[in-house]
Amino acid sequence: MIVTIDFETTGFRAGKDEVLQVSIIDEGFNTLLNAYCRPNNKDSWEDAQRVHGITPQKVKACCPFSYYVQAVTEILNKADNVIAYNVDFENGFLKAYGIYIDPGKWIDPMIMFARIYGEYDSYHDSYKWQKLSKCAEYYGYEFKAHDSLEDVKATLYCYKKMIEGRANNADTSNNG
Repeated sequence: MIVTIDFETTGFRAGKDEVLQVSIIDEGFNTLLNAYCRPNNKDSWEDAQRVHGITPQKVKACCPFSYYVQAVTEILNKADNVIAYNVDFENGFLKAYGIYIDPGKWIDPMIMFARIYGEYDSYHDSYKWQKLSKCAEYYGYEFKAHDSLEDVKATLYCYKKMIEGRANNADTSNNG
């Protein structure tokens, strides 16, 4: 089983910032978990709110992410692979909540797409990471970015397109 996970948060700092929305889908785009979460330690998050639109009012009656930790752990532990666009971000938040995933399970379409897109960054001597919206646009997928359920669907769609592209390239090179 392959699952895809995404968070919307109060900011970028795992351990200081908190999860506001968590979404996990399986390889068939079935929703396994999609929940808004009330932060325990923050009353506002203006910068993040401008990006994802999740207001304190929207989550005030929700359970905190800690309520979902066991369910998230079970889903991710059952999975053979866990996909996240920018694994380091999601994994950092998971660790901050005490959830540890075998590093060999992770798949990061952001890293895969950087090479496919091919914009080289000589300062970092590697391919430049592209936003999920750029990746989705490249593969012709339209979605509402910065909603974790929309983001996991876009991530999985793009990942499948990348794998399809690899298979097609392998078929082409084997037939030549």
